[in-house]
Amino acid sequence: MKICHVINSLSGGGAETHLLDLVHAQKDQGHTVTVIATGPDNKNIKSLEQEFTNVSDSVLRLYFPRLFNLYSYVKFFKNLEEKHYDIVHTHQPRSDFMFFILKSFTTIETTWIVSIHGKYDTYLEGNVFFDQIRKLAMPLLVQIWSSSNQIICISQEVKNWLIKYKIKSNISVVNYWISNTKLEKLEETKESINIGFMGRVNKNKGVEDLLDVYEDLSKDEYNLFIAGSCKEAYLKKLNERYDLKNVNFLGYISNKEEFFSNIDIFVFPSHSEGLGLALLESMSYSKICISRDVAPMNSILNENSGYLFHNNEELKSIILDCGFLFKEDLLPLNKKLSNQYNLLNEKYNKQELFQKIESIYQDG
Repeated sequence: MKICHVINSLSGGGAETHLLDLVHAQKDQGHTVTVIATGPDNKNIKSLEQEFTNVSDSVLRLYFPRLFNLYSYVKFFKNLEEKHYDIVHTHQPRSDFMFFILKSFTTIETTWIVSIHGKYDTYLEGNVFFDQIRKLAMPLLVQIWSSSNQIICISQEVKNWLIKYKIKSNISVVNYWISNTKLEKLEETKESINIGFMGRVNKNKGVEDLLDVYEDLSKDEYNLFIAGSCKEAYLKKLNERYDLKNVNFLGYISNKEEFFSNIDIFVFPSHSEGLGLALLESMSYSKICISRDVAPMNSILNENSGYLFHNNEELKSIILDCGFLFKEDLLPLNKKLSNQYNLLNEKYNKQELFQKIESIYQDG
């Protein structure tokens, strides 16, 4: 099968990382795979271009700006016309839009699959103008997605959100998978606890709530490590509001194993997610996980496998309780780690989820 994936960039975000895993799996299955990036990579995030080049049959970059450059559409069309793909699989709205334009105004005939990686009108970037633009664009996106043959949502929560817009295409749910899981039980009590967060550092991710809580914790007992890209303007805002001398801002990290090996508790305070890949990754590294009690995170964690909170007071109380257990009684924490491990292998199994995508391709 000849497959073409189209995505906004090759930056190392959640959608891009999942796509790289998918391309690996498709190549192992014997498919021919091309990856088209419609725009440049984020300068603050490691590019995965070399990794995509190593595994795929070809990587094509279009001209910038994405949506309003005629040369991009010409280059895109020539590639589609030459390769005669069986499947074009688009990821993220701008890529969906570009293929929709070509499909509408040319003779391109192929099966079109759309992956929806989040609830695009729910993110809180903190910029009222752009938040409003995102919401106003939804009717157009609905029309675009309704033109596809199949839609893949990365979680049931995203599907529930999408159904409200009365999409006409068939909708399937295929979670991100976790390729490697390991169970490492806690063996030694700890006097100093390292708290970690990983993700884009912005308002939507709940970073301000985490910092509010951390200000009330003893700096002799708790350390905070924040990994992820952050816009300079937002970091300046955080510096004006908080004393960040005791906070370790790591920026974007490519070595996740090193990051997770250095923390004891992973806090994921995000207000809105399509799935919450960072939470799944933290579970795969056997970390005690705390997440905001909102979907879909509360379909991943429960009282048996981790902790959920509704507000800052609850988050603080949970962290303090975990701190006590790390010093006094590891058994309850180890039970949660075992349950996490079992859940990942049952619900986020790579082989089963990949076969779902294969079936969707074949059904077209």
